[in-house]
Amino acid sequence: MKVKKVLFIMAPVVAVIFLWLSGLIGLWTGGMAYIANNTKEFTDRNGHVVQGEYTIAIDLSNLESNIGKELYNDGTHRIYVSWIDKNSGGYSIGFRSSGHYSLTGASLISGGHHATVNGNSFTTNMTAKMAAQYNSKNYASSVSGVSGLNYKDGDDFSFYIFPTESYEIHEISLNETGIVHLIVTELFKNIWSKK
Repeated sequence: MKVKKVLFIMAPVVAVIFLWLSGLIGLWTGGMAYIANNTKEFTDRNGHVVQGEYTIAIDLSNLESNIGKELYNDGTHRIYVSWIDKNSGGYSIGFRSSGHYSLTGASLISGGHHATVNGNSFTTNMTAKMAAQYNSKNYASSVSGVSGLNYKDGDDFSFYIFPTESYEIHEISLNETGIVHLIVTELFKNIWSKK
């Protein structure tokens, strides 16, 4: 009877210790950030800019209809519209990036480069650039924001669709109803691999 009690108590303790030492608990609770923050075992040196242009059509007459549209999907990595709005600052769009992570490494294609600085601190630099084609005109979009690894499987980044000047000279209003084509370049493939 005592042997059963000891086994009943010891089995879960051993299981938790195994899960902790193997890294599964950290991976389960922290996701991709657990791998990226583990600079003793993983490196981010293999990351690189993704070549190519990625285009998405956005309907300005029904902003909500654009949520979920994909900018990029290679079967492992995905970038899609997570939000779009208009306010006194103009039209803005946010993209959500998701990638892959496991005990052996992680990868994420995003608008941002998540880099290790001096082996123990981190930064995110926006690499992506976006342009908008609307009413036969081209506009350079400016960065609105980029996040750290705020999700278990990725991050998010955002742009102002049209430049401030386009509103000031009345080329663009907050009541547009057409389709704007957004072209994104210089996405970054973040790769964390075993040292």
